[in-house]
Amino acid sequence: MINLTEKVAQLNEWITAGKHAEAIDLFYAEDTQMQENEQAPRQGKAFCVAHERKNLANVKSVKSTLLNQAIDLSKNVVLSEWEFEFTYLNDKVFRITEASVQHWVNGLVQKEKFYYKEPIQVK
Repeated sequence: MINLTEKVAQLNEWITAGKHAEAIDLFYAEDTQMQENEQAPRQGKAFCVAHERKNLANVKSVKSTLLNQAIDLSKNVVLSEWEFEFTYLNDKVFRITEASVQHWVNGLVQKEKFYYKEPIQVK
């Protein structure tokens, strides 16, 4: 039996280690769906990993901090609040706070939606 709490903790470790694309590759279903706010969802793990790598191509470092998290074991739903600080290759620093809702199936993220406002430049 898959322990959702343990899987989520492992995913959180990968994210806080700055391994965002690798985390998608390891913890998301092949037919996963990821959606930013009200944009059209991205379909498929390969496309989602490629999208994440493209977004991080101009980033020197990412500091990822989990602020809050709740897990509904009866529905296999995880609610998370994260703060991300991105340092770009040009040394500009942006911070964003983001909430996400993940739907897990068979120990993998099947669907995730992110809610956030535009990043704030802090440096």
